[in-house]
Amino acid sequence: MLKYYLKDDIIDPAWVDAHAEAAARSFFTDNKSRLAASQLRKFYGDVKALERQWRNGGGDEAAFAEVLPLVKLLKAKSSYACKRNVVPENFRKWLCDHVDSVNSARDFRVFVLHFEAVVGFSYGCAPDKSFN
Repeated sequence: MLKYYLKDDIIDPAWVDAHAEAAARSFFTDNKSRLAASQLRKFYGDVKALERQWRNGGGDEAAFAEVLPLVKLLKAKSSYACKRNVVPENFRKWLCDHVDSVNSARDFRVFVLHFEAVVGFSYGCAPDKSFN
């Protein structure tokens, strides 16, 4: 389980800074198993759609309980994409580790912020034309 909080509800800022940058670099530095920018955007889009569904449902724990099974489904989707050689193993593992750590609305909120930071850092790490 990943630890998103320093204490109580204080988010560890490293999740939107150093951890996010390290994840982005790991997805785009290995030429052999580089993540396609389109796949990063696809999975990020899936997460943002789940966030919208949660917020439209009220943005509370009850609304999150309805979205949680779909959050957990991301593990299966990433495993399928990995077996098809569409995403590299390090991305699948990163996503699964985070999905395993999301068990409440507050965890999901941090994961969404972290994923957003990863996407942002990816623009600097990806090959020049990947995000055009």
